[in-house]
Amino acid sequence: MDLEKAAPILCAGITMYSPLKHWGYTTGEKRTVGVVGIGGLGTMGIKIAKALGHRVVAISTSAKKENLAREKGADLFVVSSDSKSVN
Repeated sequence: MDLEKAAPILCAGITMYSPLKHWGYTTGEKRTVGVVGIGGLGTMGIKIAKALGHRVVAISTSAKKENLAREKGADLFVVSSDSKSVN
């Protein structure tokens, strides 16, 4: 892969992997991970958390992001601006 194309993937990857590692989500029991914001970083976070075997809750202000979040592996989707969705 061209380095110019690979670099952003690696950057987003380490940005999302680092907190999972810091908080102990890379080993041990499987837990629920919430990913807030379903953009470039958020979709990478969903993929990594799912690959580690966790249950993933995607959280966005836009219902339009649900299909993308689920395609990337989210188990649940919450629209933070919709009180019915949050409950």
